[in-house]
Amino acid sequence: MEKKDKKQRDIVLSQNNALTTARYKFDLIEKRALYSIIRNIRAQYIENENGRRDLFDDLIITIHEEELKKCGDNTKMQNIYDALKRLRNRDIEINNEKMWLSIGFVNYVKHIKNKSYFEVQVSKEVLPYYVELAQNFTSYSMTVAIALKSTFSQRFYELCCQYRNAGFFFYTVEKLREMFMLEKKYKRGCDFKRRVLDDPQKELRELYNAGQCDLYFEFEPKSYKGKKVTEYKFYVYTRQTEQQKLLEYESAKQAIIYITTTISRFSKSDKGYVKRVVNAVQLHPEIAVQVAQKIQKKFEQYIDKPAKQIGAIIRVCLMEDFGIE
Repeated sequence: MEKKDKKQRDIVLSQNNALTTARYKFDLIEKRALYSIIRNIRAQYIENENGRRDLFDDLIITIHEEELKKCGDNTKMQNIYDALKRLRNRDIEINNEKMWLSIGFVNYVKHIKNKSYFEVQVSKEVLPYYVELAQNFTSYSMTVAIALKSTFSQRFYELCCQYRNAGFFFYTVEKLREMFMLEKKYKRGCDFKRRVLDDPQKELRELYNAGQCDLYFEFEPKSYKGKKVTEYKFYVYTRQTEQQKLLEYESAKQAIIYITTTISRFSKSDKGYVKRVVNAVQLHPEIAVQVAQKIQKKFEQYIDKPAKQIGAIIRVCLMEDFGIE
């Protein structure tokens, strides 16, 4: 019963990567309405095997009034009408090595008032970008996506989901401006960073810390033109990567203890060397486990040798393999 309730609460939606990185800009209600449309397309024509017969035709789906009312805080019907009108009038532009496509997100939207639902038609041309027909697609949580308060947060959440397995991704400032249609806004680098990068990062991190989001991101400058940042590197963190980081920290901690004890044993007369080795490993904890394994291997290999000779062998090994002198 608990698993079923979890499935109902956390609806996973698949979105093709081409749609994730396409050039478009929505206000918050539009984007939330779009999430509901995509979720219904997935439920009716992907998860439902009978729907596959019509997959390459223009599709008509139904969305209940209450579903769109949940898309915003106390969303009024006129707000929904306005958002759906804007959504119908907007184009999505996809330009990659295979093709260029300019098309609307939906063909038409009709409110059947006496039955309390909306009828939405989606073109067969854009359908593959909504669903799992392409090899590279993104899975993200509808619950999280709808909860996000910023459209920039929504876009970065989608991008982070796309690259969550890789753990990182790169984007130039120019490309982000193009994707978010910000060519004429936030001209100063500090304004762009604050509004487009810092705010979404803060929102996702706060939700992550509160247990309401499955990932967050951090970023750093990657390329410059003079003093101006031209490209950023983004790091994606999930519950899994956080657990992995904790394990790596504990492993490094134990490795440093072993290194300190062993080096001190075989280099008693050179306390300065012991300090240099420990400092080098503490400065680069990512090599701690490798250094400890190398020391242990040399010790086991030359266990019958005098301690002074073992110390000299380990010293040569650390210098040749890790540059520690």
